[in-house]
Amino acid sequence: MQLWHIPVLFAGGIACGVINALAGGGSFLTLPILLWTGLPPQVANASNRVAIVLQCAAGTATYHRHRVVPWRDVPAMAATMVAGSILGAYLAAHIDEAVFRKAAAILFALMAATVFIDTKRWARADSLPRIPAYMYPISFVLGIYGGFLHAGIGTLQIAALVLLGHYDVVRGNALKFAVAFFFSLAALILFAGAGQVRWLPGIVLGLGSTIGGIVGARLVIAKGAPWVRAVVVVSAIAAIVKLLGVF
Repeated sequence: MQLWHIPVLFAGGIACGVINALAGGGSFLTLPILLWTGLPPQVANASNRVAIVLQCAAGTATYHRHRVVPWRDVPAMAATMVAGSILGAYLAAHIDEAVFRKAAAILFALMAATVFIDTKRWARADSLPRIPAYMYPISFVLGIYGGFLHAGIGTLQIAALVLLGHYDVVRGNALKFAVAFFFSLAALILFAGAGQVRWLPGIVLGLGSTIGGIVGARLVIAKGAPWVRAVVVVSAIAAIVKLLGVF
């Protein structure tokens, strides 16, 4: 890691936090930054989880202070997603790098579209629903993707929790952050065991994203969303180009 990488990663982390606060999809920015600083794809994917864990911890703490985290449902949901995450992270850590590059590029192209989904338009009356049994296998599958790549997983979680689990958006987001902390931590531990985590870049990104989250929360969403989506799409394209080795 070179000295100039630190301010780039920190600034990228701030932008990631703002993007997540406004529209989601911050990993579409941070993973390309890690790739363009010279980290191999699997190492960049693994190191990105340090920032994700830090941001999820901060987000969960914020929701907890507002007493909207449905802690009753966290253990079961976290257990299913952690199980899937371990499988996904294992696959990401151990498959051939060329295969990972192609798979990640395809997933990036598919998942970039999730940034155009406006979850704030969804509404549910049940603030404390009972999660249907069919949500657990869905969560397991989402956990596999979250462990493998993570980018765009937040929108998928909210879609499942609100549209299928009948949560309101606020508590759905709170549950998303709490569960994401655990399954991202599980993936991080597995990647660390495989020797693929570069801690300093991940921590610098994490510190920046925490600050960016605070800044993003204070911005006017109506004005911020259009440029956020443009940044996410451009970043996703940059990641695809780098993963496929176009240049």
